[in-house]
Amino acid sequence: MRIAHIILLGTLTFCWLWLLPILCVGFVMCIPFALVLLPTCVVISFTLQYVHHGKIFAKSRLRNAVSSIPWNEWFPCNTIHVTEPCVVAVHPHGVICCGALAGIHFVPGSETVFAVAPLLFYVPILGWILRLLGCVPARFPIMLKALRKGYPVIVMPGGVPELVMSEEQNDSKLFLKRRRGFLRLASLTKTSVLCVTVSGECNTYRRILAPCLQQRIYISWRTNVPLTLPIFAGWYNTWLPKRTPLRIETRLFKNPTKSEYEAHVIRMLV
Repeated sequence: MRIAHIILLGTLTFCWLWLLPILCVGFVMCIPFALVLLPTCVVISFTLQYVHHGKIFAKSRLRNAVSSIPWNEWFPCNTIHVTEPCVVAVHPHGVICCGALAGIHFVPGSETVFAVAPLLFYVPILGWILRLLGCVPARFPIMLKALRKGYPVIVMPGGVPELVMSEEQNDSKLFLKRRRGFLRLASLTKTSVLCVTVSGECNTYRRILAPCLQQRIYISWRTNVPLTLPIFAGWYNTWLPKRTPLRIETRLFKNPTKSEYEAHVIRMLV
């Protein structure tokens, strides 16, 4: 990879991990300034979300530019080019879903739609960038609309709880028992489920295993807020993900049962 590619990867990763905490710290430390700036940013952010609610930007100049960079060479990992409309379920979640981003979404020519936490779209600047990068809020009606329009939709069934579980740095620790929505999406649209497992995902960052893990996983599931220490030691202890080799494997399911699907995922990651 070129130096410019590494710099861009570092910038995007920094924004993904730290933009929201920096805004929160800025509000606390610079209250007079933040009292003026924050409401303005919030108004702009909410206005943009209202105007563009439900819109899908599968193509944009920004996404094309980002996709032209060989992100898969950083880890490295193999790539998957998904063309047919289907639910692309990726396991496990990890910290920033490196396998899903580098191996599927940011592949040149890809028109996948990536479903991410709705909260991120209300972060000033970041929310608009996410839309231009082909992301949509992980809400059932919007994902259903994307599938019916013919886009492959990438979902992370483990969601926020699996992000907390990544503290154990074990790819086989999954949050699947209460996740059925992605299977219902496929059933309603009569599309297949492409099961994607990424071996090595949880090793892209070194995490600190904090106490009360099970309780925090449950609260994170109920609130959709990651209750985890904001310490992500990546490549040479920076915010960049480690250059850990990732192995992406796939299997296509048509009308799978919950138990059949779950057994396959666990078997692939153990």
